[in-house]
Parts: sequence; structure tokens; C-alpha cells
Amino acid sequence: MACDGEGPAVEANPQSIAFLTVTQPAVDQTSVGVSATASSGLPVRFGSLTPAVCSVDSGTGLVTGLTSGTCTVAADQSGNAHFAPAPRVSLDIVFVLTAMDPGQGPVPLGGTVTHYNVVATFYEPDTQPNSSIFVGAFTVDATTGTVSDLQGRLSESMTGGATPYPSDTMTWVPLPYQLSSIPVTIDGAKGLLVTTFKLSSTDTLSSATSFGGTDGFSPGTGMGLHFGYPGPNPNNAYARIFVNLSDPTLPPTQAQIDRLAYADCTPGGMMGATCMTGTTLAGYGTVGTMSGYPLSQLITKQ
Repeated sequence: MACDGEGPAVEANPQSIAFLTVTQPAVDQTSVGVSATASSGLPVRFGSLTPAVCSVDSGTGLVTGLTSGTCTVAADQSGNAHFAPAPRVSLDIVFVLTAMDPGQGPVPLGGTVTHYNVVATFYEPDTQPNSSIFVGAFTVDATTGTVSDLQGRLSESMTGGATPYPSDTMTWVPLPYQLSSIPVTIDGAKGLLVTTFKLSSTDTLSSATSFGGTDGFSPGTGMGLHFGYPGPNPNNAYARIFVNLSDPTLPPTQAQIDRLAYADCTPGGMMGATCMTGTTLAGYGTVGTMSGYPLSQLITKQ
């Protein structure tokens, strides 16, 4: 018998939230829409967990990038009389906004400056249909023969579902710091091997000579172990491209493709203490740590 007219307590039903597939924004794309559904059918509200990087319209899910970096979008559903609040879920979106970055220096006087986009693909036999993809942008000064502001994002092929790039759900690592530019001549073409990093430091791969390390980032060195092993991992990553100074948009030769490289020592790219890497025997004397290797590079004018 109920006391004081009170009936038995009614337990609220559980509910969950799932994001729908989101395509990562292109270089210098400042906004992208996200959507999510709750199993209860109730409306989902959105918010930014990284307000310095992005803002999010709570109702529509429109995400606006404020600077380059990883934007984390949260989705919530507070429940009602029949459903309990849903556990919060989040989604990472990587913005590469070159025009907004303070590192963009002034254009040199008299310089003939051209802006380019680049997509470099590293085939990963063990994670297909996902590969490691670098998507970025850079500037060439034809007068000085220099490349500046190479930055972009690198996909982590061990993450995401079965839909490949560009409609993938992989995690993407921002690479905003160009810290290396090496003059080379490959197949008679004068160019530059340009490398951009996640951190403002080149410390990526082990520099210990006992592991074949050298400067802490050169492709194929350090046995793929993270910098400082067996100590803390700084969680750095990089991608290297080849820029043909006579015409960056020319299709690269195989020898030029062989000199592309990447290394990912962030949590999504780690196998124990070993980082995911992509190199070729012809270019660096070793293949990637999961047999990944550079497959292609496409450079286009902006």
C-alpha cells in the first residue's frame, strides 16, 4: 500500500548520443556542420570544449574555427520525465586556417609569391581502406626560392571506420609548424624537402645512437621509437613533402615520391613505444613501422 498518496517511483529510461559522419574541413575552410542523434529522439545540444580554437552553435551544430588546431565538439541531451540524461559524447575537428595564423609573416618586397595546396598519401597495408593522409598548404617565393608556412593535418589510419578519405571518420593531427626545409636535386629537379610538425620542436623519433637515432626526426631513424625513449613521449608528429621549385604542380617522379615521409608519435599513432611512420627503402633505407610507404603527392594552386 502506498503511503501519503505516493505511487511507486518511475525509473527514467537510458539514452545515448551518436554523431553522424563529419567530413573534416579543407585548408582555410572556416566552418563545418556537425549533427548527432539521441536514441530517445530528443533534440541534441552542442558546445565547444576548446573555445580558443572554435565556437559552436548549440542548436544547429555549426562549428566555426577561430585558429588552427583541434576543435573538440561536445553533444549533450539533458533528458526529460521519461529519459535520463545521456552520457556526453565528443568529436574532434581539425582546422588549418593559414590566413589567421600569427606565423604568417609579411610578403617579402619584390617577391613573386604563390599559394598552394597539397595532399600526400601514405599507403598503409594493415589499416585499409584507411591510409595516412597529409592535407596542407604552403607558400612559395619564386624570387628567393623558398617555401614558407607549410602546415596542415595528418590522418591516423588506425582510427575511424570503414569509409576512406575524404569521407572518413579518422582522427586528424594538426601540423602547424614548418621547422625544416632541405635543398635537394632529385631526377634533375631542384627542390626542397619541407617538413611540418605538430609541436614547435623537431623532437619526434629517438635520437639515441643505440637505436639508430640521429637528430630526433630524420625519416627512417631511431627504429621508429618515440623521442626520449624509454622516458616520456613528447607526442610529436610530422609530414614531409617535396616541392619542385620550377613548378610545384608538376606530377612527382617515383624518386621524388620516395623522399616523402611522415611520423606520428601521438597517442593514436602509437604501437607501444613505436610510432607509426611512412618511408621507402629507396628513399630512406627502410619502410614504415607498419609497412606504410608514400604513394602519391598532389600539389595544386590555391
